[in-house]
Amino acid sequence: MAFKFSIPFYAFRLHFHPGASLLAPLADSNVLRLGQPLRLVAEQYAEALQQKVLNLGQFRDLLQEYHKGHFYKSSLEVQFEEARDKVSYPAFSLEFIYFFNYQEKGVWGVVPCLGVEAFAHDEENLQQRLEEAIRLDFTRKRRLNAVQDIVATIWFSSVELQQQEIRLQAPAPKELEGLKTQQQEKLLPQVASLLHIKHQVAYDMEGQVGQLARALKGKFNRNVLLVGPSGCGKTALVWELSRQQKRRRIKPQLWETNASTLIKELMKDTGWQENLSLLCQELSASGSILFIRNLMELFEVGKYEGNDVSIADYLRPFISRGEINVISECTEEELAQIEIKSPNYISFFQSIHIKEPEGKKLEQIILKKIKDIASVRSVGIEEEAIREIIRLNHRFTPYAGMPGKPIRFLESLLINKGSSSRPASDQLDISRKEVIHQFCEETGMPRFMVDPAVPMDAGEVKRDFNRKVFGQEAAVESVADVLASVKTALTRAGKPIASLLFVGPTGVGKTELAKILAEFMFGSRDRIARFDMSEFASPYAVARLVGASYFSDGLLTAAIRKDP
Repeated sequence: MAFKFSIPFYAFRLHFHPGASLLAPLADSNVLRLGQPLRLVAEQYAEALQQKVLNLGQFRDLLQEYHKGHFYKSSLEVQFEEARDKVSYPAFSLEFIYFFNYQEKGVWGVVPCLGVEAFAHDEENLQQRLEEAIRLDFTRKRRLNAVQDIVATIWFSSVELQQQEIRLQAPAPKELEGLKTQQQEKLLPQVASLLHIKHQVAYDMEGQVGQLARALKGKFNRNVLLVGPSGCGKTALVWELSRQQKRRRIKPQLWETNASTLIKELMKDTGWQENLSLLCQELSASGSILFIRNLMELFEVGKYEGNDVSIADYLRPFISRGEINVISECTEEELAQIEIKSPNYISFFQSIHIKEPEGKKLEQIILKKIKDIASVRSVGIEEEAIREIIRLNHRFTPYAGMPGKPIRFLESLLINKGSSSRPASDQLDISRKEVIHQFCEETGMPRFMVDPAVPMDAGEVKRDFNRKVFGQEAAVESVADVLASVKTALTRAGKPIASLLFVGPTGVGKTELAKILAEFMFGSRDRIARFDMSEFASPYAVARLVGASYFSDGLLTAAIRKDP
């Protein structure tokens, strides 16, 4: 028969705004709950303890959650000397609230706002230990480098320790086996979806499909990394293998997931590390193959304050020992980043490099794919329209992957066309003109700049610009010449369509000419991103523009990503 008992549940209530507060459990200070009542959080915590600790017979782990005796509140003032360079920051002091609890062999204390704790023989020594822990936290996290990092340690107005009794029950030994069996829930269906592809998704890639199949059936190192530009068909290759699974005699099931789904599902209950270990055991036992889209993302998810281990790092031993089979993908640029972040990580994979198709092969792939979609939607498409979208993407969006970008563009056009109301017997055809019209709608570019059949009157362009910018005939002439080069496709392929530097004293019309050019090309004077370059004079300013790492957007890259 189960033994029922209760223990106190402690949580810090951090007040930071009139009526707003955060709740941080004492046993798990990395978790913050916004505006939730203590009773609700305590009930959730009790349920997790019951399911993940007591029902599994791990009674010793419960002792870590139990704190005997009362907690007392006190404060500690920490003095910081001025910076060595006498400039970065002056001498200052900060007051920290801490709570302490008398135990059998000494005193244990914790600073809620920082999550640091210390143990000492008496209260006086505890203050010294806590001060050392606070200084170590400031040093380790480099909080003195920026004012906002210092202010972040005193962001709340007050803190209190709240207590709530939680009721638990310890199962009898006979009951434990039954409870363990009931709780063996499969993780794989929660974190990934089973691939079941019925229709062809990859074209003219039989060689790569065969290479991938052989790699997965090898005796050693059955982990595969697909490397190639975005949109070249890496994901489609895995989907096509799933469709041909029986013919290729691939027995294991193929499951697909991504970094965000993994961390979302694995963070439940006991934390992602323990759940990921269980997932790897499940994959090893079933022999299933896990397809993870974008390997680079795995190196960032899973990290948090005080933990530098990512999901990719945690998977390393399982992959290196061959306990699990993984397929993933990345670009050449991401591959270089991975080598820097984790040397030799790529050696655990067989790399298959996929190149963008070109010329007639590219045209045939897009044609086959779009015709398959069009037949389902009862919509026709002219071959000339397909050639036109390839030309437009090569010309104006050279950094978009092929054939992915034009296929997605035409697929969207077909779906919108097919969903329009019409008699079932009517066959709609998408023409070259419709493709150009839709491209202009998406990019905002004027039709006469995009369509070779529509002429551009260079003289009218100059007159229009001169009517809006006074006294800058030479500058307008140069801009008009550049626009004429863009119109006639005489600019260099694979580069920005134009780069202009307006030089002159303040007030002569440099910014106005840039706005007029934005309005001419993209239909709005607001389609422009402005930066004061005097703010980017330091050697490290480039990180502010383009981002300090793969996952941090800079001001320039964020603006372009928002409005290409």
